Amino acid sequence: MDIKEFIKQEMQVREMSYEQLASYIGVTRQNLWDKLNKRAQPNFGNVRKILEGLDYDIVIVKKTVDSADRGREFMERIGEEQISYEAVEELLSPLGYELKLVTHKNEENVNIGIDNSFKRVKL
Repeated sequence: MDIKEFIKQEMQVREMSYEQLASYIGVTRQNLWDKLNKRAQPNFGNVRKILEGLDYDIVIVKKTVDSADRGREFMERIGEEQISYEAVEELLSPLGYELKLVTHKNEENVNIGIDNSFKRVKL
């Protein structure tokens, strides 16, 4: 179940109308309906605000997955999204991670066309 379906299900269980939830979170009924029923996914800030209106908080918890698998899965998922390299760096930084460029070539071949501020790791 995606987050929009979860929110709509919670509204139904609580017998809450779009108008009621919209007034709790300070948006119009139409604005809330659009966020939950249009094809595009609402942004994280909007989801958080809507969930707070339903008395939920979003917390980050650590999954118990091998770190190599976790890194691969992360790279696959962000590759499917329209997200900039810089945004990925900013998301990873507060979590204690950084992006590194890894090469299978020798150092002289890598220097061409790459900013020297990037960290390089040789395998």
